[in-house]
Amino acid sequence: MDITVRALTLEGWPALEDLFGRAGASNGCWYMYWRIGPRYHDRPRIENRDDLRRLAASPRPPGLLAFDGGRGRRPRPVMRRRL
Repeated sequence: MDITVRALTLEGWPALEDLFGRAGASNGCWYMYWRIGPRYHDRPRIENRDDLRRLAASPRPPGLLAFDGGRGRRPRPVMRRRL
């Protein structure tokens, strides 16, 4: 097993789309639950996807994506630690 972990950027976006599929992972969440809470469910899936894509294009990556032999595996959002 060859695992590498990279920040989610636009370069890795195709791997994330492949991993999440057309539905956007967990019921169209596109991992926006961690940013906007249950409101993600009230929005069209495409809005959640587009918002995450904008975050991936920003200077501060929204999360990490693990790769196993070139395929994306188990994305994890980056959470700020609150003191």
